[in-house]
Amino acid sequence: MPSTGWMLLLVFGMLDSVTTFVLNIHILVASAKSLRTRQKMNPPDLIYLVIGVVNIALQCLLSYQGILCVFSLPSLFNQKVFYPTIVGNLTLLYFTNWLTAWLCVYYCVTISNLNHPFFLWSKRNISMYLPHLLLLSAAGCFLISLPAIWMATVQVNRQSPVNSTIGLIFISGACHLQPIYIQTALFMGCCMPFLLILVSIMVTNTSLLRHLYKMRQNHSGLSQTKDQAHVNAIRTMWCFLIISIIFYISENVFFSMSLNPEDPYTIFSWLIFMSFPVAESLVIIFANTKLRKQIMAMILWFSRKS
Repeated sequence: MPSTGWMLLLVFGMLDSVTTFVLNIHILVASAKSLRTRQKMNPPDLIYLVIGVVNIALQCLLSYQGILCVFSLPSLFNQKVFYPTIVGNLTLLYFTNWLTAWLCVYYCVTISNLNHPFFLWSKRNISMYLPHLLLLSAAGCFLISLPAIWMATVQVNRQSPVNSTIGLIFISGACHLQPIYIQTALFMGCCMPFLLILVSIMVTNTSLLRHLYKMRQNHSGLSQTKDQAHVNAIRTMWCFLIISIIFYISENVFFSMSLNPEDPYTIFSWLIFMSFPVAESLVIIFANTKLRKQIMAMILWFSRKS
């Protein structure tokens, strides 16, 4: 019989999945318009497109595991199910972190005005090399997640029923990951992108404040449209940083303890994992004026219909 916590997870997962699918499909459709018109896709739209695909895949995988935990817990600890799902989870989670990091790096490079030769080279070439960086990040995330097959230990507790000729029945299960592996994977998949986001924010804020100070000294300023675009980009970067902090702490605690589906902390961490795709989608939509207006128009249309 499923526990109350997992039943709540199932209800939350259904609502969260529907929201995630609607938001990310909207991001996919809006970002892919340039593909339909055969126009060159700009870097933010490319990252939005990949984030939408990854979020949908991650939500499907997390929902599938949640359903197994509620209705068929023994199946979750079957090696043919467990190892592919944990590699898929880690790959998508780490890749999502790197996608947000590259988005913040792009904002930093395009907004900041630094005279360092490497920075000037990056400003000229980031649009050309960004697809390669995304592909390299995806391959790297898969490679650092693959050793989980050998580093994870699954423990299953079975017990013979009293006064019954039936074989052993499933009681509980837990998973343990080698500490050295999980710390290394978390550093490469979570800590490094987090540091990239943090450095990007610091450089962008410092550069923008210095530029505003120079404009004030010269009794001039940025245009209102350009100023608002820069502020909006920095706000988006801060939102990604806050989400990354919450997610990094949760993931570090989750994989550092014994993964037991009957543990309330496991259920709570799983709720945070399932909230990550929808939270990231909301940040992207509200950071993009066009996407935000389309979503608001859709909400108004549904409210009038109802």
